[in-house]
Amino acid sequence: MKKQFVTGALLAIVFGFTALSWAGTTQLSISTGSMGGGFYAIGGGMAAYISKHIKGVRCTAVTSGGVDENINRLDVGKADIGLVSTGDSYAAFKGLKPYKKKFNKMRGMGILFANWGEPFCLKKSGIKTYLDLKGKTVSAGAPGGSMHKLFFDWVRIHGLDPEKDMKIVYLPSRGAVDALKTGQIDAAMEIAAIPTASITELSLTRDISIVRFAPGYREKLVKAMPKYLPMTIPAGTYKGIDVDIQTVGMAALWACRMDLPNDLVYRLVKSMYSPAGLEYLGKVHPAGKGIKLENAAKWAPIPFHPGAERFFREAGVLK
Repeated sequence: MKKQFVTGALLAIVFGFTALSWAGTTQLSISTGSMGGGFYAIGGGMAAYISKHIKGVRCTAVTSGGVDENINRLDVGKADIGLVSTGDSYAAFKGLKPYKKKFNKMRGMGILFANWGEPFCLKKSGIKTYLDLKGKTVSAGAPGGSMHKLFFDWVRIHGLDPEKDMKIVYLPSRGAVDALKTGQIDAAMEIAAIPTASITELSLTRDISIVRFAPGYREKLVKAMPKYLPMTIPAGTYKGIDVDIQTVGMAALWACRMDLPNDLVYRLVKSMYSPAGLEYLGKVHPAGKGIKLENAAKWAPIPFHPGAERFFREAGVLK
């Protein structure tokens, strides 16, 4: 009996270790976003680069509903790395509304790129500003994501109640585009790096519009909720969008489980912010061109992982 117990304990140790390492290779997962979005493209690129260039590490990118699902996965250990936003990660870590508890098991690995708010619709819908969404059917983002919280903020600042003044549905990025084409929805929420692949593709076959803030309401939102940054979608970002679009957004960052080994995180961060790593990400998605080492430690909505902090101090971007 004692021998069986010892054998079982040894097997548990072996299989527990195998979950992290297989044949000497550390297995990691990175939780990204829905297909067609900036998180999905950048996260997939990061996973590929890490697997190819960091000896003994294999990283797999997995789709998700977005920031909220990524935060949850990090909290319960279902993901090793996740792409999140500055505003949501700060609120989640502190347990501020709308989060009902503190999601404080994640640590920052550095700022990546900006995400632009860009709800979109077909031009023929006649929708120009958020005020025009009253009585419409709108996809507020993928199930399990956090886009709807941002969208609701933008709608409410216009004096509309998203739960009463419009019909809200939840669809992933590709599903929302298909639903727009078939007339099942009138508009779709998006916040992503630009240009966003799904919107670019739609603009090639349909005339599109980006839903705008009515005059004065963007300024009102930024004053009331400083987590939102005033941003501009340049004219020409999408076919048919010939003027600058004034919007708001947030910065994206990558975060990890707090219990990942310091040396492992150090190697991950050092590799991705190397000149070769940044050049690679710039080829994966246009937003990758905006990822800069000098910006990586500029904001810290959540504490940095010690491994990331070590690299940023060595690189001179964190004092």
